[in-house]
Amino acid sequence: MTKEPTIRSVISHQLTRKGYSLHSFSHRSGINRGTLSAILNGNPPKPISIGQLDLMTEALEQPLGHYYSLYIDECVDSDHPNRRRLRSFLLRCAEINELGCIQEVLARLVEDLTYIPTIFSIGEELYAAGRKEASKLFYQCVCENEKYQHSERLAISQYRLFRLSLGDDAEVNLRAATLFEPYRNRLPEDLGLDGLLHLANVYYTLQKWKYVEVFADELRALAQRVYQNEKQMHAQHFFQNLRTDRHLVVYYGQGYLIKGSALEHQGKYAEALEYVSGYVDLSWFEGLNDIGLKEVTKFRTWARANRCNLEILSGNKAILPEYMELLKDNPWEVLPSLRIIVKAANINGFFIDEVLNKFPVNTDLYSQHNNFYESNINKDRYLDLNYQLAIYYFRKKDIMEGLEKLICALKYAVVLNNKEHFMQMVPLFEQHRASATREQLKEYELLMEGVLKDA
Repeated sequence: MTKEPTIRSVISHQLTRKGYSLHSFSHRSGINRGTLSAILNGNPPKPISIGQLDLMTEALEQPLGHYYSLYIDECVDSDHPNRRRLRSFLLRCAEINELGCIQEVLARLVEDLTYIPTIFSIGEELYAAGRKEASKLFYQCVCENEKYQHSERLAISQYRLFRLSLGDDAEVNLRAATLFEPYRNRLPEDLGLDGLLHLANVYYTLQKWKYVEVFADELRALAQRVYQNEKQMHAQHFFQNLRTDRHLVVYYGQGYLIKGSALEHQGKYAEALEYVSGYVDLSWFEGLNDIGLKEVTKFRTWARANRCNLEILSGNKAILPEYMELLKDNPWEVLPSLRIIVKAANINGFFIDEVLNKFPVNTDLYSQHNNFYESNINKDRYLDLNYQLAIYYFRKKDIMEGLEKLICALKYAVVLNNKEHFMQMVPLFEQHRASATREQLKEYELLMEGVLKDA
């Protein structure tokens, strides 16, 4: 039976083939001759570090990582693998994107579940370093093999996978949110703030307003609890760094803002107005630094805009001049607010040509101020704005412009994989099909073919 090649047999063969002695290869690789001899000829052989392997690989003129699949046995093939060497190897694999080697190592390690804490720790280190794709493998391994179902480690792994899965695809986002939801209350409180905010945003883009309300309520309660805990700790001269993406005031204010927005979308304007008061002035919030003060200013502006939203949705067109001045001074508010103004015009049967002339709609509208809004939320807003504009122009009997806006909305629904919104718009196009140009019909049919193909 032919023996399987080992990393030492392969390297020794390469030295012979290339005519290197230990002395000459030591000079070429920069590794001490005695160390090389102990590695290749020792009994037992001296373990190879990942740094030494990389030096030998380069000296043999092979691409980085060429011998990594053979090196796996060096790390794992014993009853008690050296954890430091193992960690160094996995981190190096992540650095050069050798994900297959990581998967093979993890598959071997989980035969002994005492390695789960180590696997989780390395995953966290990679996540913090921005190596997100590699970290996914570690979190998936923890989720599949953690035996303590109520462990914080498992909850954090589920949360990381949720965050890493979020993108423009609404179906993928929904699946990720559904998997994460049961673990949201098992997270440490600081991570729980981000988890709830992202859950609320996912369901917001899917227009599932009752779910949005639930997560907004939980976010508000958690933010208040964390805030009180922080105040008590500061009073006792204890300080901790919250592992949150944003300042604490953001989560406090967003709990009110998102709740009000969900109520607004359900036509509960009076109830929604009550929540605006929760974020109109957050200057009382203790612990505000420069970043926190900027967030408070943004909430103040959003509160003004949302009060205008609720007024105009209730049919008060007289608020428009004030609203337009607000948008002129705060251009990042144009996209979310213009969508509401057009919707209000459609609901209440008035026309807003002066607004549309002052704030023309173009494809850059959702990305101009992306530091204020998540891109997938802006794309969803842009989708809905074009849908509302289509309805508006159909009301004005400007069928061609209405069809153009509707096709634009349909395209964004496809990009976002928002099938519910797409199918909501199909009957509107069919209602005006007879007026569509040949080019519009072709675009529409191509969109339908793509959706039906992926169904």
